Amino acid sequence: MINFEALRFSKNMKYTALYSSMFFVENEEDVYIKNYNEVTIEIEAYTQKLFINDKLSFLLNSHESFVKLECIDRILNLGYKLSDIKDISDKDYFYFKGYKIIFFAWNNDFDYEKLEDGVVLYKSRLASGVIEYKSKIKNGEIFDYGLFENKVDNPILSKAKITSYDAPDFLIVENKVIQYIGKSKVVKVPEGIEEIESSAFWDNQYIEKVIMPESLINYGGDTFYNCKNLKEVNIPKSVKFMGDNPFAGCPNLQINNESANFLFENGALYTSDKKTLIYVSIKGDKDSFNIPDGVTLVGKHSFFMCDRFKNISIPSSVIKLKNNPFSGCSHLTIINKSPYYHVIDKVIYNKFKTAVIGCLNSIETDELRLLDTTKSINRNSFWNCKGIKKIVFPKSLIDIGYNPFVGCSNIHFISESDKFKVIDDVLYNEDKNTLICYPSWKAIGEVYLPDFVIHLERGAFSGCDEMTKIHLHNVNIINKSCFTNCFNLESVYCSDLIRYIGEWAFAYCKNLKEISVYKETKIDNNALSNCPAKITYRNELSNYVIESDNIFTLKSLREIYSNTFDSILIDPPYNSNIGYIGYKDSNYKEGYYNFLFDRLVIAKELLSDKGFLVINIDEGELETIKKICTNLFSEKLFSVHRWKKKHPFFDKNRVVLNPKKIQTDYEYIVICRASENAHFNQIMQPYIVDDELHEKLKDVPETFDCFGTTSSAKDEIASIFGRRDHFSTPKPLKLMKELVRATTSKDSLILDFFAGSGTVGQAVDDLNKEDDGDRKFILVSNNESDICKKVTNERLRKSKIIFSFLD
Repeated sequence: MINFEALRFSKNMKYTALYSSMFFVENEEDVYIKNYNEVTIEIEAYTQKLFINDKLSFLLNSHESFVKLECIDRILNLGYKLSDIKDISDKDYFYFKGYKIIFFAWNNDFDYEKLEDGVVLYKSRLASGVIEYKSKIKNGEIFDYGLFENKVDNPILSKAKITSYDAPDFLIVENKVIQYIGKSKVVKVPEGIEEIESSAFWDNQYIEKVIMPESLINYGGDTFYNCKNLKEVNIPKSVKFMGDNPFAGCPNLQINNESANFLFENGALYTSDKKTLIYVSIKGDKDSFNIPDGVTLVGKHSFFMCDRFKNISIPSSVIKLKNNPFSGCSHLTIINKSPYYHVIDKVIYNKFKTAVIGCLNSIETDELRLLDTTKSINRNSFWNCKGIKKIVFPKSLIDIGYNPFVGCSNIHFISESDKFKVIDDVLYNEDKNTLICYPSWKAIGEVYLPDFVIHLERGAFSGCDEMTKIHLHNVNIINKSCFTNCFNLESVYCSDLIRYIGEWAFAYCKNLKEISVYKETKIDNNALSNCPAKITYRNELSNYVIESDNIFTLKSLREIYSNTFDSILIDPPYNSNIGYIGYKDSNYKEGYYNFLFDRLVIAKELLSDKGFLVINIDEGELETIKKICTNLFSEKLFSVHRWKKKHPFFDKNRVVLNPKKIQTDYEYIVICRASENAHFNQIMQPYIVDDELHEKLKDVPETFDCFGTTSSAKDEIASIFGRRDHFSTPKPLKLMKELVRATTSKDSLILDFFAGSGTVGQAVDDLNKEDDGDRKFILVSNNESDICKKVTNERLRKSKIIFSFLD
């Protein structure tokens, strides 16, 4: 299943943002160090190893492990000793001052009912430059507590204040403003609010003045991003913490700073010690800026859209530039004196020349070849670099951060790295299952995605303003900012496969009117910011026909539907080297066994505990199927049945198309059960030839006789399409209907990933009409000879079955 927390947890976070926010320094390549009193923590980023005083303590390989690091950093910063922390290991807990502290991912709910006295539940995250944390403890009752706010003998402090607010224009949780949803020009944040969530006022074009309360402690990052009409805002005395440039993209802003923790002078905002530069005003009359000596950290987007500057000087004291601080400065030249960075051909590299930190928007080049030492491209590095026509990735490149090429409207990619593929000018990851960047010059009109794309990376289509429609096909993740500024996007269908839509995914899609999604799809805040589209939720799963190489659809389904299907019924190619049937039936690149095994391994993962895998096959590859099933299922969980495929009662129109092939009376049905909990239902033998009576069968028969034949199946094709040869290898509806009945309940989900003529879809619909069932199906067929569109899709359409077609 999709790990939603991992989607929000930046993959570059463990290498850059989190470490710099905790003031770790990269003294050696990919090695981050921080010194405390008598304690040194060293992190090897790419091995994910964390050492405390030269001793390996644990691996940074999960969100929980990063939460643990943040908690240790908090404890040591407050002056506690390392000896106050016990049992630091790879476990998701340690002991501190007599308390057991258990670590959680940010969006995981605390399980209070199982909480024991003296146990602290702790979680944290990095959000736009601010490290937030929450903790709970049970001490007779369950309370909210501040943990480690100050160093005291007892680190567990008083109960947190919870206040109710009469503020309908605000979304407030506890004492935090999550989002402002109003349209007032003057906004007063309620007194008692202690935190402003990152991006709470994001892109609000109504506000002109915001008054923050004297209770405010934590000022979130990106708070007022792109609030173009905002003219006045205050920083109260109480504010202690501030995230990445809360005021980015506000061209008319005047800041009133009252906090002794920050310094605002000459249009620039610093921390009070003047070591961190947070923000520089867009408006002003000077065209150059000298970052003061002593500044060690230049914040994320601190010069965002400061287009007035032609020159910015970086002093030798700077050891960290966060996330392309100079984006939006289209005339800029950098004068760099910091030994931690190099500016080469208007590209900013770290001191080891292994990471691209940013690229100046003033770049103009037909071809930019990154240094052969480059290992990573950081987030937003090439934002709005319209002057790059071609970029070449060296062999050394192993990591590309989020949104690096948004706004690069003319860019073409060449990859010499094995980690990234360029196919038809589109950039993918090594496995091609993630689409990283679809250039805007290429996205014209209606866009179809390849079968292999399952994830859309952040900003993948951002700025594709001439795209009118997107076919998402096998996609199940639409990441943050994916379709921002796709002004002409008119139509998007989010199938049941899509279970995550990230923040700002459709922001500024001004022609998009509606997005329909399944009710279990997770949609992050602001997904439709400044987009008129309304979200409608489908309460029930839909029927689907998907045109695709089935291996890719199976991989997508695995992320969404593991342990879900009660019945998977397939009629795979028989490997019989027949040329007239219209689809691939031989010459499998990896061999027939591997071809099927790769697909059936995933199919098994998709089965519910009571599920069945049903495979139709002839004698030619029966032993292959049995061998695969023996490897995947125990022998007691699969059985082999015969199907009598010829019978005079059904074969009035029978024609032998391949007389050279030995004619047999039977084919085979191999049935595998997911577990002992899978039990066959009573089925109906549709015909008894002698007296034409229906008969109920207590169990699935050893031989399926009088369930239709190959010839009667072609008669069914003829009744729909007008000719028997419209599809050459169908299975009879009577047979498939009873196999569906045998293996499903009324609300089961059914899959056929060799759908062919679509018999399984019609069988499910017929059975639902008979027993008032609500079964749903997913059929997958490829595009060889246009089978999926002309046969699978058309059969169900002509049979008036309700379904959606994904191509």
